[in-house]
Amino acid sequence: MKKTIAVTILLLAGILPSSAVSFATQRLQAIANCMKLHGLDTLSEGQHDSLYWVRKHPVTLRVNHYGEVEHIGLLLFSKEMRQWGKPFIYDFLERDLLERNLPNITGAIKHELLYEPVFFIKGNAQTPFSFDGSEEYSEERIDYRKYRSSWSRAENLVLRITFDMDYHMMSGCNAIELEKRFITCLQRFERHEHDTVANTLPPTEGPDIYVVEGDTFLIHEMNNELLFEHDEEGWHLTDSLSFPTKSLRNMMTSLEFRGEPQLMLTFDKYGYETEQLEVPYKNWLQQCMDEGCIPYFGIKHKTQNGYDGTVLMVNRHAGYLHMLSMAITNEEMAKGGNAVITGRLYVYIPLHNVDDIFFKQQS
Repeated sequence: MKKTIAVTILLLAGILPSSAVSFATQRLQAIANCMKLHGLDTLSEGQHDSLYWVRKHPVTLRVNHYGEVEHIGLLLFSKEMRQWGKPFIYDFLERDLLERNLPNITGAIKHELLYEPVFFIKGNAQTPFSFDGSEEYSEERIDYRKYRSSWSRAENLVLRITFDMDYHMMSGCNAIELEKRFITCLQRFERHEHDTVANTLPPTEGPDIYVVEGDTFLIHEMNNELLFEHDEEGWHLTDSLSFPTKSLRNMMTSLEFRGEPQLMLTFDKYGYETEQLEVPYKNWLQQCMDEGCIPYFGIKHKTQNGYDGTVLMVNRHAGYLHMLSMAITNEEMAKGGNAVITGRLYVYIPLHNVDDIFFKQQS
């Protein structure tokens, strides 16, 4: 209680956030300045609830591994819910409802709130202040382009919001900031342990070739089928030149591919600008998968010197994809896990800009 009173006094005193505080997005920094949040630079990594309040409702705040404040919003979702739900939607709803209840919000945020496709079907932005903790939350996707979030109490609907499946809006970033954020994350990315398919394959006395059926995106040729081989070391993704196209798909879509392929990347940015990066290919692959993307690969054509293809990292829940146009020479293909791939990357392309056929397929 004493801590809450102290924070309230600091807020009333108008003390601005410390200049030493880092924010994941400009929008979060604007919210912190608007709320005059004090003590952010002292917070440890992780989620912090109930340190700050708006109209007697707790505010949740999260600090990432790099000491950046990556979320500020009204506390609406428990830590347990975030383990099985869609955290990016929870972040958006908590942040959006907080912003709509800040009386002194100004500038770009106020302008964006007026035009963002967010609609209150039942209740309004002040309804969460009447929540007593007994509310049940539900969520559904409608028209393959929108989300509908609802809160009910004793089976009575108290709040319902619909909003577009627009990642720019949900992330609170424009195209330029999203690109900058993606590059920053890629440059400092650290890989972690992941599940392996090879451990689930049939006993070794069976055939020495095994195909793991995948999924397709838009066309049959754009898929993520995997081919495994078995030898004295056990099952592993094939990297044999006897199966060049299969080996290339393995390399492009699976973290289990042996070795450490390198990616010489040209990052295509908003405003016809580009940036050159060199990163381990698996870093890029796992970063996209950690976002919730599913990889798909298709070969555009075989050239005299190698192959040209496209990798699509598709996030169906957030409504976007990343597209990597890649090329690899026959000489590099022969190096297997030591190959160098060249690529041109476009990020956060809205799915509705790709092809309506996708949404029809999902039905």
